[in-house]
Amino acid sequence: MKIRRLERADYSGLIEVMQDFQLSCGIRQIAQGQKNEEHIRQVLLRCEKGGLSFVGEDHGQIQGTLLSLTVPDLWMPQTLFLREIAWYVREEYRGTTMGARLFAAYKNTAEEWLKQGRIKGFTMTKLHNSPDFDYERRGFKYVESQYMFGE
Repeated sequence: MKIRRLERADYSGLIEVMQDFQLSCGIRQIAQGQKNEEHIRQVLLRCEKGGLSFVGEDHGQIQGTLLSLTVPDLWMPQTLFLREIAWYVREEYRGTTMGARLFAAYKNTAEEWLKQGRIKGFTMTKLHNSPDFDYERRGFKYVESQYMFGE
């Protein structure tokens, strides 16, 4: 099992992983929506070039990913934050070290970016169906919860 930075050569292998992520999101309209490979490629390009993103592969096949983007703060646009937008490991690789290793690669590199002044902070998201992962024990502080009304 190998964890490494996202590269353009990974896009085709990540299409199916991202479609699995779409199906598992818990928002019916998104899960049942049309699978748009070109859009996924555009998202991956933005994550590769404007973020800090990793893939987990085993036997030459991508089985998981952690994608993020550098984004300006809404109120202070000169302040950049790194926002995780997807952390997903295929079902057959859950219970292995892949998810934890993707997280560690992201956190360790993001901490370097923080020390270098490239960003002012970085985030992780916990979805309703995410495993019980204690971010606070890993140095994060709780900031907000999001709720959705609608489909």
